[in-house]
Amino acid sequence: MLHIKDLQIGYGHCVVAQCDDAIAMAKAKFIALIGPNGSGKSTLLRAMNDGSHIINGTVTLNDQLITHVDPVTKSKSIALVLTDRHFSHFLKVQEMLALSRSPYSNYLGKLSADDHAFIDQIVDLIGIDSLRNRRLSTLSDGQLQAVIIARALVQDTAYILMDEPTSHLDINHRAEILMALRNYCHDTGKTIIYSTHELQMGLELCDEVLYIHKRSIKLNFRKDFMDSNQLPDMFPSPLLRYTDGGLRITTDHK
Repeated sequence: MLHIKDLQIGYGHCVVAQCDDAIAMAKAKFIALIGPNGSGKSTLLRAMNDGSHIINGTVTLNDQLITHVDPVTKSKSIALVLTDRHFSHFLKVQEMLALSRSPYSNYLGKLSADDHAFIDQIVDLIGIDSLRNRRLSTLSDGQLQAVIIARALVQDTAYILMDEPTSHLDINHRAEILMALRNYCHDTGKTIIYSTHELQMGLELCDEVLYIHKRSIKLNFRKDFMDSNQLPDMFPSPLLRYTDGGLRITTDHK
């Protein structure tokens, strides 16, 4: 289980956000991480991944401090998708996916039949079969984004942390991949925590909402969060109207 407790995150001695109690990330959940720009969403994901940017408090994985978890165990437990793209663009898609199975391969890096079958399953789920033999440098931003998502799933971890994973996708592909990820969580018992600015779609599909508001980190069930009517306070604008059906832009503002 991934826990955060009494957590303060930030840079140096500057606290960006904090959690004043304990939060447990349950299994088989699709969790949307939301908050205004600069609220600390990416910083929180990094803290949960490797303990970076923690000023006070703890992040634990199965009751062990995240900073004390050995690299092999962590690579089998947590996968991370960031907006940074630090990898060789000369790799082919299939090669990149194969590298993500390295925590489970032998010392020669040879993949088993089960490894290949698992990669095939994820490729079908994300819909990137036609990209297998393409080099990363030839992909569009949206195609590359889908491959990066697939790479995280291929790692086969209990927790997958994603920083704006669908930001480069068309709206139809965004909906398809988010629905696929949601179903993947429910079918496999995995948990995905993903930051998003797409409130309408994110809040429609998620099971729980991890949110940062006024520097406070909290987790709530989707319905309870929506019933709390916090969105207008989190994202105030005379151009936005928040309703039971979501949000819309009003054209009658003077």
